[in-house]
Amino acid sequence: MNISRALKFLAVPALVSIYVGCSPVNFAKDEELNKCQNSGKNCLTQNGKDYFDETISVAGGLVDILIVDDNSASMSFEQTQLAARLSGFIQNLEAQHADYRIAITTTDISNSNNPARAINQNGALQDGRLIQFGNGAYYLTTSSGSIAQKDAWFKAALQRPETTSCENFIRNNYGKSGYDAAYSTNCPSGDERGIYAANLVIKNNPNSFLRSNSHLAVIVLSDEDERSQLYMYPSAYPGYSLESFDQPQTLLSNLRGIYGGGKILTVHSIITSSDSCKSIQDNQLIVNGAATVNGSIGQLYKQASQMTQGVIGDICASDYTSQLGQISTNILDRINSVTLACANPQDLSVTIVGQAGVTYSVTGTLIKFSSQLSPGTTVKVKYTCNSL
Repeated sequence: MNISRALKFLAVPALVSIYVGCSPVNFAKDEELNKCQNSGKNCLTQNGKDYFDETISVAGGLVDILIVDDNSASMSFEQTQLAARLSGFIQNLEAQHADYRIAITTTDISNSNNPARAINQNGALQDGRLIQFGNGAYYLTTSSGSIAQKDAWFKAALQRPETTSCENFIRNNYGKSGYDAAYSTNCPSGDERGIYAANLVIKNNPNSFLRSNSHLAVIVLSDEDERSQLYMYPSAYPGYSLESFDQPQTLLSNLRGIYGGGKILTVHSIITSSDSCKSIQDNQLIVNGAATVNGSIGQLYKQASQMTQGVIGDICASDYTSQLGQISTNILDRINSVTLACANPQDLSVTIVGQAGVTYSVTGTLIKFSSQLSPGTTVKVKYTCNSL
């Protein structure tokens, strides 16, 4: 985000942070109620103990992967880093016969101070819309072409020309007369809202990208927190309050409200996760000795990953191979498993409907099956948790 323009991107404040995902019977204490609500599971709390009773449609190899690409200034290097490693990521999915769809959207959300204009393709790069690939499609699948073709299309779509154009504008014009007035013409929004964008994709399902019976994996690439973390300073930046769609909890409630409780979500974050990494991000675009962009620790993205048991990566890593490998492993685990609200569940009952001979094992919070289930297989689970 451009420091000198932080006050120029103001949105209407709407501080909403309410998420209801459970049906309480008799809550013993507020602490247990909050844990139940934030689990994203169909749970009851009675006499101080959580009970989970869920009917889940297992993806059985189906996964829809949404990459949320921060296209603001300072991100061109990280976009290139991720693009260079996506072919290996795809190969991992195909080696395990995953039936995938992969799409890309940006962190750019429109408002009165950030309208549709040429730099965001007149709104085509805003509000959870999907970026079109070189083959004309809005998402790539196992049958879209060869690995080499898909790799080329991904690189072209992920490495955003508006990001590079904005960075060049800053290098050539920072500190000059008319810089502020020309900034919005030459740069996309510096108010990064990756969670908001993902929520819009879930709500609107652009280009019929999302399948009702698939696992949804969201991968966020950003050097800043939601709203550049300016929501933490309401007195100085009143226009940056978090709205409901900026909240990690809303991802879960939104998904449940549209697709029911059986659809599983994981959020994976490649973010600024330490002070040392933040220092690197703060100094990526120095003009005449001045820092023109800044980073922030991705607290809300980290929270979204923790809530959904996703991978938290490091945007400052010299090579993204390892963390993309962890993400692909996590995805492959999820598309033939059921995620529990806790490890070591008590009184566990598992019923696999219509799949004779399939057994299961519990590893941590995952129920894993002995063979790949057919897409849409119904699994019923009941269990309790000593703690969440």
